Amino acid sequence: MTLTEDQARFLRCIGEPTRLQILKLLTKGERCVGELTSVLNKEQSLISHHLRALKGCNIVKERQEAQKVYYKLTDARLARLIVDCGALMKELSLCKCQEVNYERKGNQKGSEGEICPDS
Repeated sequence: MTLTEDQARFLRCIGEPTRLQILKLLTKGERCVGELTSVLNKEQSLISHHLRALKGCNIVKERQEAQKVYYKLTDARLARLIVDCGALMKELSLCKCQEVNYERKGNQKGSEGEICPDS
């Protein structure tokens, strides 16, 4: 794989909404699966599925303590990336074309010239 392909795979992995929610929580430190399930109000099996995907991309790592499995980011720079991404979205009004799509019924094409995915 090329660096560009690896980057695209990484961005697809973190770009899934539930995974992004998990990563936002992990920017604040290590969490066990039960905490993530409770805070996100999602099924444990779904959270575990997404954690496996994030672990497969080497984005999170796990540690077992007795009956609990704890997850944390593999590198502090990942936390900065998640925080910076949120700030960019707010400050630069990125991907406004998606807001147009959400207001419409179905997944219709937006106006010409939009370059965001799925538009």
